[in-house]
Amino acid sequence: MFFIIFVIVQFTLTWHGNQIAAAAAREAAREARIGGGTPAALAAAEARGREYAEAVGNGHLIEIEVDAVTIGDNVRVTVSGRATELIEDLAPRVSQTIEGPIEQFVPDL
Repeated sequence: MFFIIFVIVQFTLTWHGNQIAAAAAREAAREARIGGGTPAALAAAEARGREYAEAVGNGHLIEIEVDAVTIGDNVRVTVSGRATELIEDLAPRVSQTIEGPIEQFVPDL
């Protein structure tokens, strides 16, 4: 019975960490897309993703890694980390990737 409860709680903590990573990836991608996908915008997006994951995660996502790259006319941001673990090194790493087009101003004709 304890094992089943343990597995359920660990699964829930891993799912929660995955949701935190997804929210941070969306926020970082938004930052990079608005910035035009420039190297400075990508660096700002990575910093914003880390900051957002720490603030929203409130310690439930650790060892956070944020990677933002430009692929053609798109920006891809991947946020990964470790969710809260009941036993150290038991839960898998969580990772979420968001990709979207670089925003460009197009005046009305």
